[in-house]
Amino acid sequence: MLLNEWVKDHLDITVPFFADNDLVVEVLSLMQEGGVDCAPLLHDGKITAMVTILDLLPLRQSKKRLKELTFENAESIGLHEHLFDIFSRTSSIHTTLIPVSEEGGRYVGVIEKEALFKQISDIFHLGDEGVTLELDVPSVDLKLSEVIAILEKNDATVLSFGSYFAAPDGEGTVLTFRLQTYDLFRLATNLGKIGYQIRYTSPFFREKEDEMREKALEFIRFMDM
Repeated sequence: MLLNEWVKDHLDITVPFFADNDLVVEVLSLMQEGGVDCAPLLHDGKITAMVTILDLLPLRQSKKRLKELTFENAESIGLHEHLFDIFSRTSSIHTTLIPVSEEGGRYVGVIEKEALFKQISDIFHLGDEGVTLELDVPSVDLKLSEVIAILEKNDATVLSFGSYFAAPDGEGTVLTFRLQTYDLFRLATNLGKIGYQIRYTSPFFREKEDEMREKALEFIRFMDM
């Protein structure tokens, strides 16, 4: 599946949607029957807000219409937008469902926020199958290909990586890698010998380091005998 088609492939058109002239009691009943905690509110076919069960429950005896209530404006994502381009905008969407619009702004359905987060996690291998390594590197003359080559020479497979500035002034850069390696301790040790400053490794490294330290202490105690 191509990431620029992920939204289209995960589009749900079964979730009920409502117009601003609908009665609150009818909307609440339909949402409860459909088992959804939120639903799109449309005006002229375009998304204006996401209505939630919590918004409507206090008004379950009311004869008001949705247009008489105040809702937070909702932002939709594009049907054919790339997953990476929409991810940063999801922080402003506080509901479990994300409304989707086609070109021109007409509402076409929703996607589940949880499914989007899971896909991002899978892409960057944030599960148990990888380990994390962070390196402090200079921002100037940084050659990422050289760093990756060193990792691969130490029998590590780079699953994904990212970068961020170590300080607001941008003087240093931190490279964060998700890796597969059979010996993270050996990898970290060799990186240190080369001169890379290790900012963080997965807990496995610290456990391995403690194990090596204990073995060294046992050896010293044996020699003392």
